[in-house]
Amino acid sequence: MFENLQNITFIWKYEKDDVEFEKTLPKNVNLKKWVPQPALLADKRLKVFVTHGGLGSIMELAYAGKPAIVVPIFGDQHHNAVMLERHGGAVAYDKFELQDGEKLTRVINDMMSNQRYNKNAKVLLEVLHNQPIDPKMNLMKHLEFAIKFPNHRSQVPSINEEGIISHYYLDVIAFLVALFGVFAYIFVRLIQKLFAAFFIKKTKND
Repeated sequence: MFENLQNITFIWKYEKDDVEFEKTLPKNVNLKKWVPQPALLADKRLKVFVTHGGLGSIMELAYAGKPAIVVPIFGDQHHNAVMLERHGGAVAYDKFELQDGEKLTRVINDMMSNQRYNKNAKVLLEVLHNQPIDPKMNLMKHLEFAIKFPNHRSQVPSINEEGIISHYYLDVIAFLVALFGVFAYIFVRLIQKLFAAFFIKKTKND
């Protein structure tokens, strides 16, 4: 893919300094052990961002208004990739297809030439900046309320008012232990019967 797109400069955040590996890459690929991601996303020269889809990166990406290829690895990353793709400014890319350089080349070419990705990313940015309730202000208001009314009923988790059995789920634990005990007993009895039947049959044959 790097060789197919020689006219594009790639900045690859690589976890370690590997001079030998870097020598095998085309000159349009720059390995960096650390990259200031917010500053990179804010740079007007950045056309497409590739990420694994962690929530932090997704939020920074959305607030930067940049198109992206999201390659989820595990956890919530798949959900984040699909969520961002739904807004039209990103492509959720299967990690098992990273070895397909031709397909990855086509996807990047499409994102570079098709302005709808950039347009949709900008629309999402505009939506986030014009939310009816500002997220930061909402957080601050909740913190101020909690500080002013620390013992208010709404500030105390309902589980704190439960008894010791409910609080520590002792009833659930007891049920699971009993269930495990029953299955263990049945399993042991079954093994005993199988062994007994096997030895009785072997004794009769002898």
